[in-house]
Amino acid sequence: MSFSLARFDAIFKKEFMHIFRDPFTIMFSMLLPLIIVIILGNSVEFNLNEISTVVVDHDKTPESRKLIETFSSSNYFKIYLEDSPKKAFDEIVKENAKVELFVPCGFGKDISDGKSPKVQLLLDGADNSSVAAIMNYIGMISSLAVTKIAGHERQETPLFKIKERFLFNPELNSKWFTIPGLGAVIIAIVAILLTTLTICREWEQGSMELLMSSPVQSSELILGKIAPYAILSGVGFFIVYLGARILFKVPMVGSHIILFSATFLFILNYLGIGLFISVTTKSQQLAIQKALMVGLMPTAMLSGFIFPIEYMPPALRCLTTIFPARWYVEIARNAFLQGSSFEDLSFNFTILFGQLILIVTVAILKFKRSLG
Repeated sequence: MSFSLARFDAIFKKEFMHIFRDPFTIMFSMLLPLIIVIILGNSVEFNLNEISTVVVDHDKTPESRKLIETFSSSNYFKIYLEDSPKKAFDEIVKENAKVELFVPCGFGKDISDGKSPKVQLLLDGADNSSVAAIMNYIGMISSLAVTKIAGHERQETPLFKIKERFLFNPELNSKWFTIPGLGAVIIAIVAILLTTLTICREWEQGSMELLMSSPVQSSELILGKIAPYAILSGVGFFIVYLGARILFKVPMVGSHIILFSATFLFILNYLGIGLFISVTTKSQQLAIQKALMVGLMPTAMLSGFIFPIEYMPPALRCLTTIFPARWYVEIARNAFLQGSSFEDLSFNFTILFGQLILIVTVAILKFKRSLG
């Protein structure tokens, strides 16, 4: 018996009717992507601003005030004063401040005498991810403070001057880096969880057996059931795309065809994973656990969405190649920010297509075996 579009359409419409009768599914697939874009888009920030800084000024001279003003006039440090070093240190212990700046007595006099006074800076090293950025800021502000206090630029002329220019993301905006990868997280949530839970619920309720006893072929049943979730996943991605372009002004310098083609392949990969999980477990509780372990956690942690893959240990870097999210996030970022051609991204597309063939083939064979 050949593939019938009429039977496929009947399963497709049945699944869509089931979706529209379930307010949770609609809310989950439509509102959740928007909520994730707004929350993660505004909360993930690698550039530090308004670093809480407690200052103890025992010198109280024009020179010390100029030093403190240089810190406070930048957007990097949020300054407040304390009387004693002990109180300032307690502020760091209580995590009210990240940095303590202590200006000792004689600071201004030493500068007037041509000496090089020392200023103490204490940093909270518990959060070591922020220390390097803070030290970079301090280096820039120190140079500016020297110029302000001296009233002129230093006389020593460097042999050469390096002028930086940042490509693809001139403002070093963290949101431009993270938001393109959000599409992978949204697709993982919608494609894996909804597909897995829906099919597992039918196994548990016994309705799958009724479908099996009908004239519908397994291919028509599989495609009819996963097609609506492919559309919902696509809608979820489109919400992320609109949020990136409208809310966070992420530029789109590459090809929309490349981005949407990669998204289509990625959606099919994750629908195949969801189908495989639902067939192997047939239990909603186990399905949720497997979906989190196989889909959501690797997508968030091992795709380069937040943590750059090139800085991971070699073993972990090899592990990331197994997951489709790693290759898709690279394409998505490239499409938004760099604009490479299809030829430049052909390796990623080849891996995604190969993984799709493998995942969908295994899932369909397992599903057919379960039906038989």
